[in-house]
Amino acid sequence: MTITGHIDQLHILDSGFDPAVKERLDRHFEQLVREGKVHCASYLLSRDGTVFAEEAFGKLKHDQTDALLRNDSIRRVASVTKLFTAAAIFQLVEQGKLFLRQSVSEWIEEFKHPMYEKIQIWHLLTHTSGIQADPGYYMEPYPMGYWDVMFAFQPETEGPFAVTDPEELEKQRCSAWLRAVLSGKPLAAPGEQWTYSSAAYAILGEVIARASATSYDEYVMERIVKPLGMNRTFFEVPEELHAEVCIINDFEVSRLRKDDRKYGPPRAGGGLHSTLGDLFRFGQMLLNGGTLDGVRILSRKSVEKLTDNALDSGIKAFCWGGNIQSMTYGIGASLTGPGEWIPEGSFGHEGAGRCKLLIDAKNKAVIVFFVPSNMDWCPESMIGTQNLIGSGWL
Repeated sequence: MTITGHIDQLHILDSGFDPAVKERLDRHFEQLVREGKVHCASYLLSRDGTVFAEEAFGKLKHDQTDALLRNDSIRRVASVTKLFTAAAIFQLVEQGKLFLRQSVSEWIEEFKHPMYEKIQIWHLLTHTSGIQADPGYYMEPYPMGYWDVMFAFQPETEGPFAVTDPEELEKQRCSAWLRAVLSGKPLAAPGEQWTYSSAAYAILGEVIARASATSYDEYVMERIVKPLGMNRTFFEVPEELHAEVCIINDFEVSRLRKDDRKYGPPRAGGGLHSTLGDLFRFGQMLLNGGTLDGVRILSRKSVEKLTDNALDSGIKAFCWGGNIQSMTYGIGASLTGPGEWIPEGSFGHEGAGRCKLLIDAKNKAVIVFFVPSNMDWCPESMIGTQNLIGSGWL
């Protein structure tokens, strides 16, 4: 046991990471689990394409005591999905099928209105479209999402206003979610404010589907997930793998059930399930400039665009009370700002629930961690974890 621990420490040290910080990180996660601030936790650290630390703590399921979280356990990664959506958009740009400064109205009829026609694809990618923010973004006491008002946009099938033409009926059913998203007044003019919008990413999913002539889910799986060898990443987790999915409440159990999504929005803002190892492969592809194991997913130029600050100085963001006066954001990726322990310019995305994929180009590192919690916000699990990891590079 002592020999193994010594070898592990040498392996970590050879990777340019402080073994004492690795031990501190383990104790940090163990304490969060013990105090009930997170249900469980796991992480993966890599450098130069090699994983040098990977651990898991706590229970796999909220209603089982015997199953433990493992390094390869499957977990819903929520908004980390947005990075895959951005990658899909850039692939289609590279194929000449669309372009970033293109009006969304060229793809989606509902945008052909003076209120929306100036919204471009890059506005959706950078959260500057003015389309409704995620519920709770403004810390409003009674948050509401577009799904709460979709009933108002469903076509009438009975009574004097019933839609009787089958083609028109199908059209209205398919577009109900879009009209619900666009209901009401935009929050700001395009490019004026940063307002985090998963609804905007659902619209990007619709653009991807129309530009590629396939469904959003199928496009991402066939053009990104499978080529990268991400064999435990799914929009629909196969039933035989449900026992290996990390679940922390009854609501997450219901989300595993396969739903009829014919009239629903694409899951481009948060629909994927994945693992530490699979997200490492996606992150390493980005760190490598768009390629992994001889397979090119994106051009080097696309990765640069994805990860460079795309916003002019002075774009404000309420950002859940952060009141940022000059937001920085890539064309699809969040960027680490000055004053943080992770080097400035590192990029990636956080997912609700919670998890994070982070690519640190300065240290040639990919960082992934899952910290599932039933608390609305646990800063120790996200910010504290980042600070710990950032302090470990030698």
